[in-house]
Amino acid sequence: MYQDDIYSLSPNEWEWFAQDVLFHLGFMVHVGPSEGVDDGLDMVVEKEGVKYLVSCKHNHKTKKNVGVREEPDIRDRVEQHDCKGFIAFYSVGATTGLKKKLLALKSVNLDVIEIYLDNILDIIPTIRGFTLQKYFSRPQEMHHHLLQEAEYKPLRCLNEECGKDLLENQRIPWSMAGFHVDEDKKVHFLYGCKSCISDYCNHPYWAEIGQVRYIEQMLGWRSIVDEIQDENSLLSVDFYKHWALFQEAILQIQVPQGWGRWI
Repeated sequence: MYQDDIYSLSPNEWEWFAQDVLFHLGFMVHVGPSEGVDDGLDMVVEKEGVKYLVSCKHNHKTKKNVGVREEPDIRDRVEQHDCKGFIAFYSVGATTGLKKKLLALKSVNLDVIEIYLDNILDIIPTIRGFTLQKYFSRPQEMHHHLLQEAEYKPLRCLNEECGKDLLENQRIPWSMAGFHVDEDKKVHFLYGCKSCISDYCNHPYWAEIGQVRYIEQMLGWRSIVDEIQDENSLLSVDFYKHWALFQEAILQIQVPQGWGRWI
């Protein structure tokens, strides 16, 4: 999972990672990470004419939320470095006390941006693969990036007697999706274990789950679906339901863009 790879980064790597994430989000970097005493400053960035002091906190060992004691004199530090805003970039979250402090700073017109672990997990899949490669050795193995397990939606094999989750790491190589044309010439979209549905995918177009994890491949697969829809085929009543569920589920294991294509 993404958070495990994040916690494997050193504090210094975390600051460089923060710089790349902020650049990806459209910030211009004025002062980047540095070694040694930083005088309360990790970075200075700018966006839309506003300069921000960036504080990077990486509690990768304790995994405890950042508290008030770890962020003293925020307003003084912002003014000292001639900034108008403050960015909290944390690999964890913030305590209630710190959130109240940040809220109070917002009330006095200090531009505060909070970027916590759950935000970062949502940002990572949008970052180019060549950037992520600097920090994570195998983004292809990252999956289920959603923070709370309750939010995760499994993709169950359509064979009701099987029902296995196709997105489990060990199942991905043995899972596929494709099209079935029934006796009434209606087209169905199917997904499941290869052993369960391969005999039913009687249309020439099909793909392994491992293929469509790659964004570039998924875009090509979507064009194939569009072609089938434009062929004046009779689509089954469950076609769009299964296609929508499939796309939603694949986003949870998507390999970041720019990481290449499936081989």
